[in-house]
Amino acid sequence: MKSSGQICLKILMLIVFLLVTPFCSGIHNWFVKANVLSFLVYHQQEFTEQIAIKDQLNVMSYNKNLSIDEPIQFEPTQADLSKEDKIDNDAKKEEVVDTGKKVYIYNTHQSEGYSDGKTVMDAAASLANELEKQGVHAVLETADFLAYLKEQQWDYEQSYRVSHNFLLDALVKYQGFDLIIDLHRDAIPKEASYVMKDDIAYAKIMPVVGGLGKNKDFVCAHAQDLIAIMNQKVEGIMRPTMIREAYYNQEVNENTILLECGGDINPFSEVKESMKVLAEGIHDLLMR
Repeated sequence: MKSSGQICLKILMLIVFLLVTPFCSGIHNWFVKANVLSFLVYHQQEFTEQIAIKDQLNVMSYNKNLSIDEPIQFEPTQADLSKEDKIDNDAKKEEVVDTGKKVYIYNTHQSEGYSDGKTVMDAAASLANELEKQGVHAVLETADFLAYLKEQQWDYEQSYRVSHNFLLDALVKYQGFDLIIDLHRDAIPKEASYVMKDDIAYAKIMPVVGGLGKNKDFVCAHAQDLIAIMNQKVEGIMRPTMIREAYYNQEVNENTILLECGGDINPFSEVKESMKVLAEGIHDLLMR
C-alpha cells in the first residue's frame, strides 16, 4: 500500500509539473498550426449546380457505331453529330403531312453489327429517316453508350442501366413520346433471318417483351398489333413475340418496345428494306 501511494504521488507531481511548464501549450500550438488531425475529419463537398447526365461525361463525341451514308432528316440527340452529317431540310422533296406523332429510337447495344460492318445504330438512323418521310418526327439517341459505360466503370452487362438513364433524360427533355423503340439485332441462322417478296429480301423483325415489367400486357398487345400490320404489308416479315424474364426499360413507359431486326448474318441491304416497311407499320399503328 505504501509503494502504491508513493507511485500515485509521483504521477500527480509529474502532471502538475507539465501543467505549469510550457510543455502542454507547446504541444497544443503544434497540433493547431500543423492541422495534424484534419485528415481524420470528413469534409462534406457541396455541389450547387445541377448537371444533366449528358453534360457530366464526354459522351457527345461522334459515335463510331453510326455511319450515315444518306442525308439526315431526323433529330439526333447530339447537337453536333459530326462535321459532315447535318440535317438536310431539302431532303424531303415530296410534301409530307405532319402526323404530330413523335418517336424516340435508341440502341442499348450500339455495337451489334451486321454481316457487312454496319450496326444497329445505322439501322436506327435508317428507320428514323423513313419515319420522317411518313410524317412522324423521329429523335435518334446518338450519345455514346459505350463511352458512358467506361466512364462509370460498369460492365457491358449493365448496358440497360445506361439506356435506362438516357431514356429518362430524353423523356424529360422532349416531354414524352408516342412510341419508344430499342432496336437490336439477333443471332439466328440465315434461313430464319429473312423473307422474300417480289425478289426483295427483308430482314425479319421480332418484338421482345420484358415479362417482369408492370406494362407487360400493354406492350404485348402493342406488339401483336404491329405484327398484324406488318405482316399485311410483307407476309412473314414479323417473327412471333418473345417474352423474357427481364424488364428492357419497358416498366418506364407503356409505349416502349424492343425490336430485334435481322441477325449478324444479314447484310445491311436487307435491314434497310425492313426499315422502310417498319416505318410504314409504325405510322399506321400510331394513326389508328
